[in-house]
Amino acid sequence: MSLRVPRHCADAARSAVSHRATATVNAPSRARFVGASPSWPPLANRVRHRIRSIGGVLRGRLAFAVLACTYLGTLLICRMSNLIPRERWTPTRRIAMTATFFNSQWFVSHVLPLTLSGVSEVVVVTDRPVVALPGVRFWCPPAWTQRVMGRAISKGSALLACGLSLKPDVFVGFHLFPGAVSALIVARLFGRPACYEMTGGPTEVVGGGVYAENALLTMLGRPSVLIEKLALAVVRQFDLVVVRGTKAQKFLTHRGVRPVTAITGSVACPTEPEPSARTYDLVFVGRLAPIKQPMQFIDIVADVRRTLPATRVAVVGDGPLLEPARAHAAALGLDKAIDFLGSIHDAHRVLIRSKLFVLTSRSEGLSIAMAEAMAAGVVPIVADVGDLGDLVINGVTGFLVTPDDVTEFARRAVMLLQDERMWARQSQAAAAAALRHSSVEAVTAKWIRSFSRLVPDLTNPSTATAGGDTRG
Repeated sequence: MSLRVPRHCADAARSAVSHRATATVNAPSRARFVGASPSWPPLANRVRHRIRSIGGVLRGRLAFAVLACTYLGTLLICRMSNLIPRERWTPTRRIAMTATFFNSQWFVSHVLPLTLSGVSEVVVVTDRPVVALPGVRFWCPPAWTQRVMGRAISKGSALLACGLSLKPDVFVGFHLFPGAVSALIVARLFGRPACYEMTGGPTEVVGGGVYAENALLTMLGRPSVLIEKLALAVVRQFDLVVVRGTKAQKFLTHRGVRPVTAITGSVACPTEPEPSARTYDLVFVGRLAPIKQPMQFIDIVADVRRTLPATRVAVVGDGPLLEPARAHAAALGLDKAIDFLGSIHDAHRVLIRSKLFVLTSRSEGLSIAMAEAMAAGVVPIVADVGDLGDLVINGVTGFLVTPDDVTEFARRAVMLLQDERMWARQSQAAAAAALRHSSVEAVTAKWIRSFSRLVPDLTNPSTATAGGDTRG
């Protein structure tokens, strides 16, 4: 006799068995869920990635809006000022300039030739005084305005106050945004000429500046054709655009910008006797920032030391990547081979004891650190970027290397370190090229010519001290 089980009871029993089986199979995962489920980290990562992605989009749109409004507002001011004829004025023979100076040597390199050009005074609007130079006055915004309004707006306001008080004849701005834009706006308000110094090269405008070092520009996240067009439209409003070399000059002239002239920073003639021996084989001089790629330099050092284990290296400079660079060197066993000297006042003392200058930057104008190194007889091995090729001729005054090619950097370094006669020949040629192209006298002469086109009575020939190479 068979026992018939009601259908609903059988269904309930099967459900219970299935539930127990599922519970048994999933018991480990349930236990893990109570603690730290493996499904949660990927989910949390996806959520964080999504939040960062949304944040990046919002930052990009904010940067786009700020830049578009700034450039359009600047163009409107220029258009309105063009409707008012520029009246003649009695020159005060003053120049007002605004910039952020990364170190004292960079400041002296760019400002000293201006003080020697025959002007009565160079007024520098910056965050804080840098180095005292004859003929230089610092005009710094109060600290509270920088906290309340931000550095860019506070310096722009200080430049306006300087214009009202001292009535400079020319307003100069380094880097397009925000320094040069501020100089252009203030110059137009006073009916004076404006000069833009494109220190960073075309990266200041390409893609809207997304590849530059400015924090707001990099917030764009990706290249913007519209912001690039607006930036170039603003650049065309300047009475003079100064670039560092021929590539940047061609870039702008091909886009309808005029006048454009190439003037580098200046380097001083060596006054100290050359030491009997150069103790550093490789030297890096610059800010330890992502655009300079100091980690790549350390990789080059590691590659060189595989062939020449006794190679000694100096790193001169400070920046956000200083500690990561130290850690990277230690990880490669190079902590005793590399001297991290930090930011020092007189890098020349290190340069005259160095053989090879290595520059791994993603982008450059014409590196003042490189020109100073060459003037000290240090042979450059540099990435072929920006206008570095104006000074570095392959096999003559150094070597240009394909960017990011660590193996090629190391190969060129080993070649020069193993061939003393080749190094000596290129050392002499490098020093001669740097002084011919970027000596204080040569750079001052170029500024005198440029200023005479802007304001004929700006410079006083009797007080100018330019000489040497006067080629443009």
